[in-house]
Amino acid sequence: MDLGLVEKLSYARDRLMENFFWTIGQLYEPQFSNFREGITRVNCLITTIDDTYDIYGSIDELVLFTDAVNRLLFLLFFFFFHSLVISNIQLTI
Repeated sequence: MDLGLVEKLSYARDRLMENFFWTIGQLYEPQFSNFREGITRVNCLITTIDDTYDIYGSIDELVLFTDAVNRLLFLLFFFFFHSLVISNIQLTI
């Protein structure tokens, strides 16, 4: 499926291979190929969002966006930590 993002987001950096090499640095074993593909996609999305806000974001929008991302990261960390604690309690009982 071609969404035409290259034409619409011509200002964005096209660094697919660089993002892929970042993931190879994290896990290089062959059995983690699905992980590398998924993390490469996430890195490309983050890079595109970063480029969009560098070019088009005003200070007020950037403050709101940063607050939203911080809240999201806090929630993700909380749920990850909570599930880790619950699984450790179940293992020790």
